[in-house]
Amino acid sequence: MLPRVYQDIVEVISDAPGPVRAKQIVPRIGLPVQTGKIESTRSKLKRLVERGWLDEEGPGLFTPAWRRTPASPNSS
Repeated sequence: MLPRVYQDIVEVISDAPGPVRAKQIVPRIGLPVQTGKIESTRSKLKRLVERGWLDEEGPGLFTPAWRRTPASPNSS
């Protein structure tokens, strides 16, 4: 079970149509858009990636881990 703020982050990312940046998540979880809050959220996002809840599709672009497209066994 994740702490509430982490649950909120995963929920926001799960509901997004595509990859999300930390600065987009901050207002959606009820925090003021300030550098410190964005950096704190980015740190939480990185932890969620390390623990397998999220993927970092590109630098600073986060998606739910379940959106991964598994490689085909026939792919080179």
